[in-house]
Amino acid sequence: MKKTVEIEVDVNMIDDAIRRFHLADAREAVNLALRTLIDDAGPGHHDGEFGDLGPWRGPEDIATNTG
Repeated sequence: MKKTVEIEVDVNMIDDAIRRFHLADAREAVNLALRTLIDDAGPGHHDGEFGDLGPWRGPEDIATNTG
């Protein structure tokens, strides 16, 4: 199942990923990044440096995600 989402990403990072991994476009780069994060974490893995995403969220995220 696929879902269309609008995200802001660093263009230089996307371009670097496309070159390094011979990807077709930004969509493939984002999908690869997400798959890698999920595969590396393993099932039920929520601790470590990125376990709590609170510090990474900006004020606009906190205001819109209050539930």
